Amino acid sequence: MKRKSWVIAAAAAVAITALAGCTTPGASGESDEGPIKVGVILPMTGPLAILGGPGSAAMGLMADKINAEGGIDGRQVELTIKDDTTDVTQSVTEYNQLAASGEYDVIVSSTFVSASAAISESAIAAQIPTLSLGPVSAYGDGSNEWIFVVPATAEVYGQAMIEYFSEIGIETLAVGYTGGDLFGTGGSEATLQYAEEAGIEIVLNEPFDQGATDFTPLITKALETNADAFIVWGAGAPPAIITGQFAAMGAGSGMELYMTGAQASTLYTGPLGGAAEGIVLSSNLAVAGADLPAGALKTEIDEFAALWADSDAAAEYPYPPQFAFEGAAALQLIKAAIEAAGSTDHAAVRDALEGLDLLTVVGRKAFSPTDHVGTTTAGLAIVQIQDGQFVATEYSLERFEELTD
Repeated sequence: MKRKSWVIAAAAAVAITALAGCTTPGASGESDEGPIKVGVILPMTGPLAILGGPGSAAMGLMADKINAEGGIDGRQVELTIKDDTTDVTQSVTEYNQLAASGEYDVIVSSTFVSASAAISESAIAAQIPTLSLGPVSAYGDGSNEWIFVVPATAEVYGQAMIEYFSEIGIETLAVGYTGGDLFGTGGSEATLQYAEEAGIEIVLNEPFDQGATDFTPLITKALETNADAFIVWGAGAPPAIITGQFAAMGAGSGMELYMTGAQASTLYTGPLGGAAEGIVLSSNLAVAGADLPAGALKTEIDEFAALWADSDAAAEYPYPPQFAFEGAAALQLIKAAIEAAGSTDHAAVRDALEGLDLLTVVGRKAFSPTDHVGTTTAGLAIVQIQDGQFVATEYSLERFEELTD
């Protein structure tokens, strides 16, 4: 582990040294002609390819839509997508190469949380406005002035779930989380924090290995606590495996299994069949788009869902997964920031991002100097899996009535 960290740091240091002496086109504002170039890094292969594929498809669709409508200030959007192979070191390398090329106006970093967290120093050195598709909590307070987060972070998801648990009377809670990924560890920490504030007792807080396939020891520990609920923080295959194994082991226990936004996709429900039926999880608002009240937000979501339905991506995912909506939102934010800045000057676009208050396909994003996430629990939904679909709970339906466009 220490050696891997050293490699990442060394790679970043080399890139930072190189970047310090180069001038990128967007930095001077003298290249405000030709295509607007957006570099994108996604896990297109590896364990988290299920996140990268939908994100890539969605960004392509949104770029096509923007270009068909006249582009951004008359300029076409051009995407370059790089595969980080679900590897932190590779993700940093891809980011540094995009930045050092001097060709890109904005960079979109990986949905792999640990990978997006690792490019922090590179973004500062390169001074390129960066939108993170990974929910990196450390970027939330704006201390890295160049990086903005598109999805809700684990803190927001954790707070949303604890608010829901409080509402339905959960008193004791078991937690399982991926110990080697920031999404899992961040989710665990957020759950503990908000549970304590809400007076909910955490009776188990257990890490698990992302590469494991047998989670019966974890499930056994959870069941032995007799907790009211068991929540799993993780992405990729483990939560699905846990769901299947819990369905067999936990039947009749009275303990309910809960998931997070990382499972808000048919990639989770499809292979599980009935094992996922009835499970409740958090998601962005777009996942519950069918249940939203009529208005500008629902229109945004429905229009993108219609684009998706007419694309090749719909063959695998009939409705856009959460990660697809977040990829589309990244392009909406980029368009709005460049138009507000009036140029692709890096500093001007960064400043424009920091002042954005924009309705996107994932709800309202309102950034500020001290908030680079721009999403609260009001921007999330609590959904239940019914017949393989994500249906808003009564709890969320009541909260939707408070939404304003």
